[in-house]
Amino acid sequence: LTLMAGIASVSGDAAGAMIVLGDMPGIASADLDRLIDAFRKFEGRSVVRASHEGKRGNPVLLPRSLFAAIAHLEGDTGARHLVEAEGLDVVDVEIGKAASIDVDTPEALEGAGGVLQD
Repeated sequence: LTLMAGIASVSGDAAGAMIVLGDMPGIASADLDRLIDAFRKFEGRSVVRASHEGKRGNPVLLPRSLFAAIAHLEGDTGARHLVEAEGLDVVDVEIGKAASIDVDTPEALEGAGGVLQD
């Protein structure tokens, strides 16, 4: 639902949308810039995703061509199957460990070097 709401709010002249998860503290602005540069290089026609050692990660840039299909997703479904079904090219951009650090629990936060504050 969050993905659909986000895509619905993208301006009409945007070539795509970057999906950035809020629980990935290692992502830096330089990482986002590298993803945007790759998206522009492929003229907004490819899916561009962060990777780490060849494994897919986040953030991901989705081209406008996927927006209509995303609007019809049901439930808490991501866009991965749409990317495969549409046959779009996928460009992986190596950004290092940050692409895979996801902190959903206090233990994961601690493992990523963070500290919970009261």
